[in-house]
Amino acid sequence: MSRTESLSSEQLHEELVENNENQNVGDTLLFENDKVKVWHISLQPGERIHYHRHNYDYFWTVLQDGQGISNQEDGSQVSFTFKKGQTSFQNIIENGSSIHDLQNTGSNILEFITTELK
Repeated sequence: MSRTESLSSEQLHEELVENNENQNVGDTLLFENDKVKVWHISLQPGERIHYHRHNYDYFWTVLQDGQGISNQEDGSQVSFTFKKGQTSFQNIIENGSSIHDLQNTGSNILEFITTELK
């Protein structure tokens, strides 16, 4: 699920193609029913979660302060500084599916709860 080695842009593209339909958006699926999926994500410093696709509206909440970088489907990168308790809603149904990865670029564990709304 996660790895720490640096990947070239070609390797990232290959992983993107391989994981185009991957809907495992976290390390551990904590709960699922006909309305929601609740995921836990925990990344050690330098660790990353591979590309995954979001097909549902979702929100995430940060469990501890941290930093990360996310490679997007279009090849762009987004840097983040996260604060404990920070929550963000992503409107996938209105804006279209989203494919990205996430790497912990900080010195502490980066941890989230992500809830997908089916």
